[in-house]
Amino acid sequence: MKIDDINKDNRPREKIINKGPFYLSDSELLAIMLSSGTKEESILDLSERLIKEYGLKGMFNMNYNDLIKINGIKDAKASKLLATFEIARRAMNETDINKSLENAKDVFLYIKDEYILLNEEVVTILYVNSKLNVIFKDKFTSDETSRVFLPYKDIVKNAINRHAFGIFLIHNHPGGNINPSNADIKVLEELKNILRPLNIHLFDSIIISNNDFYSIGESLISSNPFKQLKINK
Repeated sequence: MKIDDINKDNRPREKIINKGPFYLSDSELLAIMLSSGTKEESILDLSERLIKEYGLKGMFNMNYNDLIKINGIKDAKASKLLATFEIARRAMNETDINKSLENAKDVFLYIKDEYILLNEEVVTILYVNSKLNVIFKDKFTSDETSRVFLPYKDIVKNAINRHAFGIFLIHNHPGGNINPSNADIKVLEELKNILRPLNIHLFDSIIISNNDFYSIGESLISSNPFKQLKINK
């Protein structure tokens, strides 16, 4: 169906202006995002096909290479979709920067929305001041879906340059199992040993998956500087 064949008041753009986005279907919202169709399909036909074949959730989880493989999606449309999805992801994660991270659950609630629908492993480093407020955030990914190699030198450099009091290490297990692996424990110990002479605390290493989390630090209370700090206050 072509846009011109629809009553003007019911066209997606006019509809969102006059009624608001809540009243638009998924395909109508997608049509606004994509802006134009192709020689073979109108924008509405293209949007309806994409929703039927992939769904919003499926497209939200795609990267650039996935999107351009879809018939009707090229560089411009793929870029618009990626930008829109990233804005949505960041908006969901907007948090009070002055909030103190009092425990592992606070860290999880602060960062969890950034891990929604991710199929690859992503490591996030939260750098905090002495009040445990986040002052800087860094992310590391890899072409491998199940392992990220951390650049320890970059982490140390960022911690020093930002005058960080400590850091939290967060990563996801896309497979769903939140139990730490031997590699997770090894990374925690290696990074802790690197930071210790610099008087920079590694407070915790937290694993996220399926809206749940596991705190390695809280499972090893006696060796967790975050717990020691709280006890000493």
